[in-house]
Amino acid sequence: MAVKAKIREYRPEDLDQVLELVKELEAEMAEKFANIKIKAGKWDYKQRYLQPGNKYKTFVAEVEGKIVGYLMGYPSVGAPEVDRMYDDLPVMPGQIPPEFYLQITFVSKPYRNQGISKMLHKRIVEYAREQGHKELYACIAKWNEAEISVIKSLKFEIKDLGYRYRLSLKL
Repeated sequence: MAVKAKIREYRPEDLDQVLELVKELEAEMAEKFANIKIKAGKWDYKQRYLQPGNKYKTFVAEVEGKIVGYLMGYPSVGAPEVDRMYDDLPVMPGQIPPEFYLQITFVSKPYRNQGISKMLHKRIVEYAREQGHKELYACIAKWNEAEISVIKSLKFEIKDLGYRYRLSLKL
């Protein structure tokens, strides 16, 4: 059953609520992967990803004034391992990288299976088209069946990379 959520761009005043979602995500990952040390991401979000003026683009899902989910991505030069080295785009001014990479999507547990992730994904597809990108893609671990299902429902093509999939959508 779909919930009435508003999808909008992240604003600096959303920081504390998004960081609470990051904390929830980290707790879920620590539970799911009990034998693996999970690197705390709150610092990265606060000091890197959610800083104004960098390459990262974040949309949030808001229900009755509460941020319940987010989706973050960035224009890509085509290789996530290279992209991660830079917080600003390593391209000439005015140049638009052809790809847009979906880095992470998270929806708080009580709000899952209500269409929020799909709404976030539809908005990022629209945004990437508006910006002039030619392709949207994500690399997703095979165990993340819920995320794969949402992205496949939006007609992304899937390529098996072994332990993960690359899902891409030509725009």
